[in-house]
Amino acid sequence: MKALIVDDEAKARRILENLLTTHCPDVEIVGMADDVPSAVKAVHQHKPDLLFLDIEMPGYTGFQLIDFFDKIEFDIIFTTAYSEYALKAFEVSAIDYLLKPIQIEQLIHAVERASLKNDAFKLEKMEALRQNLQTGGQVAKIALPVSDGLLFVKPDEIEYLKAESSYTSIYLTNGKSLLVSKTLKEFEKLITNPQFMRVHRSYFVNLNHVRQYVRTEGGHLEMDNGDIVYFSKDKRDELLDAFQAMND
Repeated sequence: MKALIVDDEAKARRILENLLTTHCPDVEIVGMADDVPSAVKAVHQHKPDLLFLDIEMPGYTGFQLIDFFDKIEFDIIFTTAYSEYALKAFEVSAIDYLLKPIQIEQLIHAVERASLKNDAFKLEKMEALRQNLQTGGQVAKIALPVSDGLLFVKPDEIEYLKAESSYTSIYLTNGKSLLVSKTLKEFEKLITNPQFMRVHRSYFVNLNHVRQYVRTEGGHLEMDNGDIVYFSKDKRDELLDAFQAMND
């Protein structure tokens, strides 16, 4: 696998080069660059399979590198010192990243995940990441794994999520549902948009898609798609406050 290291700090480039040489023998480092313009030239010259790309660099950011290419034929692993909220944006966009200082085990796993094939979702993953980083911690788009790749959905296209042991069923506004290998607790941490609420140990609900609140028979919500979602007794007051806030 041919790789290019792009980072404006010489020390960071040397450290990553040494780590790759020592722990990832299948990776051949074909070049280095200290900014985006020189990285674009190196990509055309060496045609790498993989870029290790810093984000914050003078002149152009790492995100802007993709604007120089009509077709992305390489994988990207971002190297970043971004804050926790931004790392969430990377995760929900299905983009690989390495948090500085780079840990050996994380590097090895990221390289193992890197694909040598052209990925039809590369540009969409990058655009989803760009949008998520611009929303100040809220999710603009989330990448959900499906049988033939990834499905990118906006949070408001999700009606509710239901715990299925170590999996989660996601019910969409178009009537479709997906079973994803993440726990409901993981999604609760990732999707912090204010319209979402954990109303029960088994349900994480988009309040914008609640058609009716029913307090009898133990209490439940009727969703826009007609599904019934139950809420816990201790969530009743919080739910009513949330509905009131939506009307203010």
